[in-house]
Amino acid sequence: MKPLFWCLLGLLSVTSTSAYFAQEYDVVVYGGTPAGITAAIAASKEGSSVVLLEQTRHVGGLSTSGLNRDETEHMDRKTLGGLSERFVIEAARRSRKPIKIRGYVGGARVWQSHIAEKVFLEMLEDGKVQVRFEQLLERVRKKDGRIMDLAVRGGKVYRAKVFIDATYEGDLMAAAGVSYRVGREARDTYGESLAGVRYLDKKIKVSPYDKEGNLLPGIMPGPVPEEFSASPHPICYNIRLNLSTETNNAVPIEKPDNYDPMQYELLARSLSTGKLKRAGEIFGFYGMPGGKRECNNRQFSIVSMSMPGEQTAWAEASFEQREEIHNKYREYTHGLLWFLKTNPGVPEKIRKEMAVYGFCKDEWIDNNHWPWYLYIRAARRMIGPCILTQADTTKTRYKKDVIHIGSHFIDSHHVARYAVDKDHFINEGRIWQKGLNFDIPYRAITPKAEECRNLLVPVCVSASAVAFCAIRVEPTWMHLGEVSGIAASIAIRKDVSVQDVEVLDLQKRIIKAGIPLEVPEAGK
Repeated sequence: MKPLFWCLLGLLSVTSTSAYFAQEYDVVVYGGTPAGITAAIAASKEGSSVVLLEQTRHVGGLSTSGLNRDETEHMDRKTLGGLSERFVIEAARRSRKPIKIRGYVGGARVWQSHIAEKVFLEMLEDGKVQVRFEQLLERVRKKDGRIMDLAVRGGKVYRAKVFIDATYEGDLMAAAGVSYRVGREARDTYGESLAGVRYLDKKIKVSPYDKEGNLLPGIMPGPVPEEFSASPHPICYNIRLNLSTETNNAVPIEKPDNYDPMQYELLARSLSTGKLKRAGEIFGFYGMPGGKRECNNRQFSIVSMSMPGEQTAWAEASFEQREEIHNKYREYTHGLLWFLKTNPGVPEKIRKEMAVYGFCKDEWIDNNHWPWYLYIRAARRMIGPCILTQADTTKTRYKKDVIHIGSHFIDSHHVARYAVDKDHFINEGRIWQKGLNFDIPYRAITPKAEECRNLLVPVCVSASAVAFCAIRVEPTWMHLGEVSGIAASIAIRKDVSVQDVEVLDLQKRIIKAGIPLEVPEAGK
């Protein structure tokens, strides 16, 4: 038998990180996205001790990484409120004055990324939320269907009564053993007319092959998939970049180190057809304060800022693999800008348009003026007790356990691109359907009780790929994040699992927080 000292030391070595040195909170929020920020603030306002764990060195997700508008040109503004509106109003107010907005189009409220970060940090400080940066999830420890704690790289361990996964990828959810999907279901899976592989756009009369008969970059290998079949590929990703036309706030766009014009040969050939006559038919250019432009993948473009197929591995990739993928997008986007500014095959009108742009000197100054986050439109999606489908956004829209009213278009950019024959290629996956107001139920953010009883998932919600297309915008996620923070605190106070939170009680708290709900009985 070992001496008692060694037995105790052995026990300590096995359990020290979890039992002796864990930092304990009521609520741990993993992911400093806008949804994670609102979740943490809401839980703190409800009296819970909270820590927000962010993977990068900055909070705000896409709202501080180039997505600079509130999406309300495609939403019903009457459905918005709470902390989301507090952020949008303040970030837009500070960004607009005294700077003149050029090209601003009414409808969406816009802001600058560096100002948005300041607003978020002030909100977190005002909400008494502790924030920890560069926290990369290492493992999750569960017992009796509950998460006990999580460990991050470097050895820190966080214990809580309730956990909230606010990442775009659903990393905590997956590590906790909660069921999920990646990609798109077939049309017949849930009887969705918009589901699966889709060919909304006609084939393009441009050869997808080089002189040796190899596929050009940007064309995915394999035969053209059958329409409406299931697909492993989620919606495309891209860098959501800001560019500046102001000389005193522009960093010149120089030739990239790894520049290869063949990466843009498909675009060059498309330009040669004469179908693309201006830069705005390649990029989505949106007006911003201070002579800036927000650049996005253009949904209706032939070739734009996405890299078809590169998004597919992201959800299940390691942090190192994700950084490699992210770098590919940076290199592609940088090269695309250089190509459009300098390549003699680009029409002169487009080269002149692009000549005025530089990187924004006042944005992402610790990252060579590139956004911190890649635009992750969809990754994992939870399979919970209720799976929202297309019908829930268009027909059976009302739910007794409603926690937020969604209203965005059903919106998917091109997902994939295939060679049809030696003379044609086709883009696949686009959806663009005007939305209706629809209820998002509490069951969409809770896992199945048998899988985990103290986790809430406000971003990677339980929905089909089609329904997710109407949910996947920051205002909706911010509202669901705030609701998650409230629900977590109720579960702690009542000492119940998150699935057993009394919905009527939750709805009353949601309405009190200023989030619109059409639940008359909840306000009594």
